[in-house]
Amino acid sequence: MVARHELMKKKYPDMPNAKGVPLTGLQNARPETKRIYETVKRNLEEMPFDVKEYLEVDLPAKIDPDWGN
Repeated sequence: MVARHELMKKKYPDMPNAKGVPLTGLQNARPETKRIYETVKRNLEEMPFDVKEYLEVDLPAKIDPDWGN
């Protein structure tokens, strides 16, 4: 099982975690999906710091960025 897993990882390497506004780039987005995008975009603009810059910060090893989830 481990060998099969490693072969699959070699053929399909892990992708980096996605960052940014979710649900963007959908060609036929429903109105409620567009509202979610607009809400997230507005919240990002109202933040007192640049969220993209925060995501690039290297955290110390002891901090769990997913809060243990």
